[in-house]
Amino acid sequence: MSSLAFGAGEPLHVALEYTAPSSARCPSEPEFRETVATLVDYEPFVHAAARTVSVEITDSDGVLRGLVRWRNQAGALEGERRFDSPDADCAKLAQNLSFAVAVQLQLLASSAPEAAPPEPPAKPEPVPSKFRSSPDSTPAPPSPTPPSPAPSRLELRAGIGPFVVFGWAPDATLGGQLLLALRARTFSLQLGFEASYPTRYERDDGSGFETFALAASLAPCLRFRAAEACSVLRLGQVRVQGFGVDETHAPRGLLAEAGLRLAVSGALGSGLEGRGYVEGLGTLSDWTVQLNGVGVFSAPAVVFLAGIDLGAFFL
Repeated sequence: MSSLAFGAGEPLHVALEYTAPSSARCPSEPEFRETVATLVDYEPFVHAAARTVSVEITDSDGVLRGLVRWRNQAGALEGERRFDSPDADCAKLAQNLSFAVAVQLQLLASSAPEAAPPEPPAKPEPVPSKFRSSPDSTPAPPSPTPPSPAPSRLELRAGIGPFVVFGWAPDATLGGQLLLALRARTFSLQLGFEASYPTRYERDDGSGFETFALAASLAPCLRFRAAEACSVLRLGQVRVQGFGVDETHAPRGLLAEAGLRLAVSGALGSGLEGRGYVEGLGTLSDWTVQLNGVGVFSAPAVVFLAGIDLGAFFL
């Protein structure tokens, strides 16, 4: 990265205030300082400087926004500039912010009043014309070169949370899910492991059964900012244990479902994310629970599931 040089002013030093959400994979404050220092070819940030520049990056509904403010020694606002990043690429947004800070540092340095020149020597040497500058004019800064787009990054996410499902038992059933997801900006691949809590069903004559399910699901998804649309395939096993009957069995049945999932997620800070989702799935395997030869519950044609989870990023 080349440095910037707009005029012959003394290097300007300012205090830096930098904030950015860690969940958006933004550069850290030392990385931001180093980027600006490379652009201006010196270390411009000093804690006790008279002027302060504050750089703030915020995440609102999947849209990253940047704000640069300049304040004088009295704390009065001298100017500000706003940036938006609809593609939620924090590295690219931070690069634009660092370039804007570097340009403003050069402009402020070149427009600052120069110190009184010393007494000329008896025989001054001529100054080459290419180094002469007019004190009444400041060269216009060159147009900033658009930064190259940052490469797409893959993220590994692990999450856990509860769900409620309608269709695995006569009544609504609670369960829990462990989720692993590999995702990029526009797509993700999710692998889930689900288990329902045992649900008890009892008839008036004292007979009944207890059932629970174990399953795994695979879901390729398309992402748009904070929303996801996924196709879901779930395979597992339904286990049933009867009671109050002449002969007790513990049969196992195939659980096979396919359908759609809609999800919405939001950053919670410190690399954490919350997610809510709903599913509508068609039953691919027929199974029926019988008590004393009489069917008391059959798998419905359509199963509905809704849940929430808390996830953390590892890449």
